Amino acid sequence: MTDYGKSNPSFEADVIMTAVVLGLAVSYIKNLVPIRFDMDPRDKDKEWELFKEVVQRLNSTAVGYLSRNNLLPSGTVEAGFAPLHTKGAVVVGVYHLAGQKTPDSVNEPELSPKGKVLYEKIRNEQLPRYVGRGAYTGFVDNWNTVGDTNPVGPLSTVRFLAPKPDVPHETPMSHPRWLPSTSSELWRLRLRRNTQDFYVPWGMIGGDKAQNSPNTWMSNPTNALNEADQITGLMKTQGMVFEGEPTLSDIAGYTHGMIQAIYKAYGLGPSATPYEITVGTETTKLASCVPCSLFMIALGYPPTSIHLGRGESWVPLLEPYAPGRSSESVERAVIRDLNNSWQDECAEWLALGLEVLDQAAVTDDHQASVTAVRQYLDTNSRDNSVASVLILDTVSIHDSEMSRISRTLNPADSVESIAPTPRQ
Repeated sequence: MTDYGKSNPSFEADVIMTAVVLGLAVSYIKNLVPIRFDMDPRDKDKEWELFKEVVQRLNSTAVGYLSRNNLLPSGTVEAGFAPLHTKGAVVVGVYHLAGQKTPDSVNEPELSPKGKVLYEKIRNEQLPRYVGRGAYTGFVDNWNTVGDTNPVGPLSTVRFLAPKPDVPHETPMSHPRWLPSTSSELWRLRLRRNTQDFYVPWGMIGGDKAQNSPNTWMSNPTNALNEADQITGLMKTQGMVFEGEPTLSDIAGYTHGMIQAIYKAYGLGPSATPYEITVGTETTKLASCVPCSLFMIALGYPPTSIHLGRGESWVPLLEPYAPGRSSESVERAVIRDLNNSWQDECAEWLALGLEVLDQAAVTDDHQASVTAVRQYLDTNSRDNSVASVLILDTVSIHDSEMSRISRTLNPADSVESIAPTPRQ
């Protein structure tokens, strides 16, 4: 944001995401609705105490803000466990406005007859799709009895390139994406080992591992000479589609399966339900990342579980994605309308979160970054896209949301005992 001299883009990213999560949390609990963040139950022994403490910081900060403003909170920010994983288990976007209810089980979803057939093919790996790390596959069940009655899927994560500022697309983002200056220290880890000027482009997952030797426990199908290129090569051989090859002037972004499913479900109408199915063996966390969750909640499809892990280089669709066929006008309208709603909510959550971040709650080394973010938003207040673009830029600096929040918020005065209950 400041991106000069001694500025610290990583700290600014910490503040942006912490503020957005706080804004989301306060918007929930002030309206009598608790909000819960979940961790993978497999990580209980090594991460539960830290995770619980970070969630307590969120709760303490949110409740403190509401109390200072005479808004007695009727809910809390809670910590828990995501459902236990089984093959083919799902994350669900629950469209409450259409009367849909949270499913009794995410391991055995109740599907339409046609949906059940497609789901089984995806679960049993009978259709081509991405199966590597973060391999959640989008799927839309369709209960329509007239018109289009077919389910949709599989919808795997796709890597795109951010459009150039002068290239029009369905969701105008007048605010430019951020690319670190060539002198930024952030590029140091992206310099491929044993080279002088060959850098991994910005946004590429694993790009900050270019100084590392290839990982010996991980497959190296392209005989890459560093871990960053090893990860990219492995993703491609595991089925991820790359739309375009980035140069150093590009920014790579990844649109997850659930996000693609949301657009499809909305276009099909209120009888459609978006799912994300876990496939392969590397992904077992049955919860949505924060960037996906923000998008889903903004559009009325809250996920069945939210985690505070990584949403590396997450992006929405900016135009219809339908390889092998031309798009219809309704698809463009859906993308435009849903993205506009997402941008509106991002602006509200970020503004509220920055209001929640009082000086006492913020660590000393992040105080200047809070001020910088506030000033930046004030300067660009007429641009409704600025908050959403800042979130996209934040997640291009890869880290877990739990780590960002931990670095930004001071420890709560006391960590209450939280007794987690796993989701079913």
